[in-house]
Amino acid sequence: MKNNKTKLVAYCGMIALLASLILGLLGFSSNTKEIDNIKNQLLKKHVENNINLTMKYINNSYGTLSQGDGTLLDRHGESIKGRFGVVDIVLEDLGDKSTIFVRVDDDFKRISTNIMSNDNERAIGTFLGTDHNAYQTVINGDLYIGEAEILGDNYYTAYEPIKDENNNVIGLLFVGMPTETLDSIIKVHDEKMDKINILILILRAISLGSLIALAGTSVADSKSHGLDDDLSKEFSNISRKLSLILDKMDK
Repeated sequence: MKNNKTKLVAYCGMIALLASLILGLLGFSSNTKEIDNIKNQLLKKHVENNINLTMKYINNSYGTLSQGDGTLLDRHGESIKGRFGVVDIVLEDLGDKSTIFVRVDDDFKRISTNIMSNDNERAIGTFLGTDHNAYQTVINGDLYIGEAEILGDNYYTAYEPIKDENNNVIGLLFVGMPTETLDSIIKVHDEKMDKINILILILRAISLGSLIALAGTSVADSKSHGLDDDLSKEFSNISRKLSLILDKMDK
């Protein structure tokens, strides 16, 4: 009877540790995804608020914009190309990168920006590109929010179409926040969690191995003494229940 109890404890311990190994891996994956979701939600709210504020800056400074010859015109009919007052205020007040585009045929050209190139020059005269993530959305007149690469750097961005009085898309306003710093913080967190979870998994694996050895010894002992199959049936029932639980979690 004592041997039976020992085997039962060993089998239950093996099952519990095996389940904890699986759940530990699933939990780490879920934790990483949750952090990414939180990051995206915070960045989305940030750029949504700031694209609206930047549009107000434009309206206050330039009035209703209209399309000129390869540029956008302010309320006085003067080009805003090369005028950086608004985009620089956005950088100073909100801390965001921003760009004003004019529509040229089926693309958008930068005419005012606070984004600097590798040569420390403002990146004016360059195009959005029809293969850009935001292109299809903004060309249809809708706001785009999401990640994008700009001059080799990763940004979380908002692109708002600029429309004339007839609701035609004549330009584009961009506001974006570099994600490098936040991504670095998350990477450091993930690396620390990796080390902690690996240590936990190693300890669990050692414990599982010890219980397997104990169970093996108990089985060999039971065979030598001709014990009944009640414990084997009990172990099968426990294994079946665990399998059902894991199947439900997988679904």
